[in-house]
Amino acid sequence: MWEIKSCKKTDDSYPKALRMLKSAPDILYYVGDISILAESTVVAVVGKRDSSERYLRIAHKIGGKLAENGVTVLNGLALGCDAQALEGAVEAKGKTVAVMPGGLDEIYPRSNKKLAEQIVAGGGCLISEYPSGTKPQRYTFVQRDRIQAMLSSKVFIVDASKDGGTMHTAEYALKYQKPLGCFMEEAGEISPSGNQFLIESHKACAISDTKDLLAFVGQPEYEQMSLFG
Repeated sequence: MWEIKSCKKTDDSYPKALRMLKSAPDILYYVGDISILAESTVVAVVGKRDSSERYLRIAHKIGGKLAENGVTVLNGLALGCDAQALEGAVEAKGKTVAVMPGGLDEIYPRSNKKLAEQIVAGGGCLISEYPSGTKPQRYTFVQRDRIQAMLSSKVFIVDASKDGGTMHTAEYALKYQKPLGCFMEEAGEISPSGNQFLIESHKACAISDTKDLLAFVGQPEYEQMSLFG
C-alpha cells in the first residue's frame, strides 16, 4: 500500500490555488507528487460516466493532446470520460491528478485502481480532503467536484447532460471564475445537451478541434486537427 501524506493550509506544499479560498479544506491528503499542481498548467477534463464510445474516444484524445503539450490533466477518476482522459494523458507520459471522493486507503471506483497506480507511478498524484477510512457518500462526490474546479486553471467538458452530475463541476468552475470550455460538434451535428446549454448561455466557449483546444489552454497549434477523426 502506498504512503498517504497530508498538508495543511499553512504548509508550503499546500496548493497555492486553494490557499486563498476560504471554502478550501484545511487539510489535504495525497499520494504521489503534489508539487505538480504548482509547476504546470492544470486543466480539469470531465464528462459523463455513461458516455458513448465516440465521446470516450474524444476524451482519450484530449487527455493525450494536453499531456503532449505539458498540461497536467485532472479529474475525479470516475468511469467514462474522466478515466479515458486520464488514460490518454498517462499513455502520452504526461502528469495527471485524480481527486477522490473518499479516503485514499481505498480507490473508488475499484475498477480504476490500476489507473490510479499508473497515475502515481507516472509522477502524478491522488488527492482527497477526507482521511483514510472515509467512505464515498453522495455529498462527497459534489464536494469533490468543488475541489476539481478549485485546483484547475481551466475546466473542459467533453460530454454533459443538462441535468447530469458533470454540471456540478461546471457550476463550481463558474463560481470560482475558471474559464470553461465545452466540446462542440461541427455544424449540422447535435452536441450534448449540457455542452450546448453552457455554450448558448455564453458560460463556456465552444471547442471543436485541437486548434481550439490548445488556444483555450494557452498553447499554440499550427496545424488544425480533428479531435474525433
